[in-house]
Amino acid sequence: MNRILVECVSSVLDIEPEAVMLETSQENTPSWDSLAHIRLILEIEQTFGIRFRSQDIPKMTSIANLSSAVSGLGR
Repeated sequence: MNRILVECVSSVLDIEPEAVMLETSQENTPSWDSLAHIRLILEIEQTFGIRFRSQDIPKMTSIANLSSAVSGLGR
């Protein structure tokens, strides 16, 4: 998994980097609420210099989905 993505998630969701796994999602991470989701998307877009399509953002509710999206768009 991308180290920079882990750092973004850890920082925005205020969780330890070691706790960021592909299985981490909105469902099992209490700090990942709707506001944190928007902050996370914005942080990832800024950090990686990418833009997600607005229709894809609601589906990015797990690290696995975010990792695939980041990998698919490149840096």
